[in-house]
Amino acid sequence: MLPNASHFRLLMRFSSIAILFVSFVFCAVLLRIVTQFNGSHPQYPVECGLVFGAAVGKGSTPSAALTRRVEKAAELYNAKYIKTLIFSGGKGSEWQESEAAVMRKVAMLNGVDPDDIVLEEESTSTWENLEFSKSKVYECTAIVAISDRYHLARILQLAKKQNWINIESAPARRMPSPIVEVKSVLREAVGIIYYALNGDSLIDYWENQKFAF
Repeated sequence: MLPNASHFRLLMRFSSIAILFVSFVFCAVLLRIVTQFNGSHPQYPVECGLVFGAAVGKGSTPSAALTRRVEKAAELYNAKYIKTLIFSGGKGSEWQESEAAVMRKVAMLNGVDPDDIVLEEESTSTWENLEFSKSKVYECTAIVAISDRYHLARILQLAKKQNWINIESAPARRMPSPIVEVKSVLREAVGIIYYALNGDSLIDYWENQKFAF
């Protein structure tokens, strides 16, 4: 039977509903990211800060994102809010130092005692940052995840999937440019949806989150 006008109308209706649903989910995830911009307001002092790596430039120079994150960690450390800093991030190429090693240098320039720094140098993603850092924080009763504010919602999402029960979040004090941040937020939204659909339904994921207005 050849399709007629009613079939096309029905197809258009279903397509419109699907587009509206996808748009609603995406906007809801964007809202989730924005409500986590200020972190989860940890109760300081805490034992450990877990700092998430970012790109390293040519000659193993720290990127702006990496510098922002380490500066925040050093600020908390120097205020005696955090005792030990764990820098997590592997190598982008074999010719570069690991993100963790570069972060260590930046931290020392900002007054952090190298004896209070622990490196995790194997991870290549946020999931691995958390997974590979677990063995580094086993003695920590309280942990603060430190990264750019657009990154915090996904960190907490993945930490929950990995059964972290003692982790809070804190954003870098300095922010990227508005254009960079908008692009990063959109990328994070795609990442959150991807992980939510791999093992959790979006409904389960949403019900297990707590907003931080």
